[in-house]
Amino acid sequence: MCKLLLHLSCLFCRAEIMGHIFTIRLRSSYGELWRYNIVVECGGFDAAGERSCFASAQSVIAPVGSALTQAPATPTHPRELSVTTEACESIAAYIYVIPNTLPLSRDVQDCRAFDLKVKVAADGQTIYDAAHKVNQWGGASIELKLPQTAGRTVPL
Repeated sequence: MCKLLLHLSCLFCRAEIMGHIFTIRLRSSYGELWRYNIVVECGGFDAAGERSCFASAQSVIAPVGSALTQAPATPTHPRELSVTTEACESIAAYIYVIPNTLPLSRDVQDCRAFDLKVKVAADGQTIYDAAHKVNQWGGASIELKLPQTAGRTVPL
């Protein structure tokens, strides 16, 4: 009986070790990024698809609807945000870029979308690196399910 319990506990430890540490990094050099609040929420999942961890981060400059006329003294330029999971097999991450202040101009040509660079690493190896377009009026909602190949989540 003791050998069976020891064997089962070793299998449990081995399953935890086989997971990956995921790090999501967001970066933008857009000069008016202070007009946006950014939130990242990430669930980590085991091989059976059950959520095993949760990590989140946020960078809130001002409440939505603030109508700021200039950048507050606190934000750094460029703004960066990162979140790291515990060991897991895959992640589902949601990134929200929420305007707290709308652009002063109402002309489309003055308010082109800007880039938010999203990089995801698993155990230090980059598995996702893309620039997402953010609408200056509506912000952005970005969903990532990683790792994935041909539309399916698979182990690394």
